[in-house]
Amino acid sequence: MICCALIALLFGALLWIARTLRLLPAAETASPLSWTLEPTDPTSLTETPTPPAAARKFTWRHRARSFGFAAHGIKLVLRREHSAWLHLGAAALAIGLGFILQIDLAAWRWIILCIGLVIAAEILNTAVETTCNAITTAPHPLIGRAKDMAAGAVLLCALTALILGALTFAPYLRESTAAPQWGLCSS
Repeated sequence: MICCALIALLFGALLWIARTLRLLPAAETASPLSWTLEPTDPTSLTETPTPPAAARKFTWRHRARSFGFAAHGIKLVLRREHSAWLHLGAAALAIGLGFILQIDLAAWRWIILCIGLVIAAEILNTAVETTCNAITTAPHPLIGRAKDMAAGAVLLCALTALILGALTFAPYLRESTAAPQWGLCSS
């Protein structure tokens, strides 16, 4: 539910910026999907445009290609974004701690949910930044706001994950410090 709200918020911020920059016509005169980076002159197009998804027939090959595009997007973020590397490092620490403390299935669900939420937010942040850079490379206050909002969403998700991780691991950490399980100290 939080992810859906964040996606809607980020998409709305991008549309608002595009309208403010006069890249989109007013809402009452055009569809929100009418703006594109491609040239609008049909004679300047060198390729035949792909029909909208609704006009294409469903095929498993198209679905497989969609998953391929999604995997490629994830790979791009994980290879190029330094902050994604930090989130992956934190995820590795959480997973390692989970194995060491032998947390139960319910605790693993929280850890996996937090990791997925933070990585998804980072991918959305990268998508917003890339889209803003495609709109204009010149500094603009509204573009800066959109990028700041997207980064703030990642920070909020990361802080939420940190709190949930602390609440999830706390009972296991208390239990492990109360009674040694490592067999290092035998009496």
